[in-house]
Amino acid sequence: MTAKETSFYSNFSVNKLVKSSASFARLKCDPLGGGGGGNEFGVRELGSGKTHFNFHKSDNFACRLISDESLDETELFSTLKLDVERALNDNGAQIIDSGSSGSANFYFAYGLKGVRGRIELSGQRGSGGYYNIRADLDESGS
Repeated sequence: MTAKETSFYSNFSVNKLVKSSASFARLKCDPLGGGGGGNEFGVRELGSGKTHFNFHKSDNFACRLISDESLDETELFSTLKLDVERALNDNGAQIIDSGSSGSANFYFAYGLKGVRGRIELSGQRGSGGYYNIRADLDESGS
């Protein structure tokens, strides 16, 4: 097997996720907003022609809220969770585990074509009336 991320991994973007769903309406953002992220990956030879790979991607979306009281984090993250679950299913992934540590956080662990992955989304209010949604996505396999 070659070291290759899944299509879910390579196509995932918090910006696209938020803006393409009802989540964006729930944020009630000013028209300006942005995001970005970074990727890390590693591949190592295990011998006998086998390799092991690890991919990591962080991505975020920031939004200046029109009103600080206008955000219901529980409702927002319920919508985001359904959207991520749908995206995983649409890509053929099998969800192995899921959970949450609060109203503005959730994760899914999944398997897809011999690759094990985990995605976690979290939200946090920042200074200046901004709200940030961050995703961390990891995939590994041999």
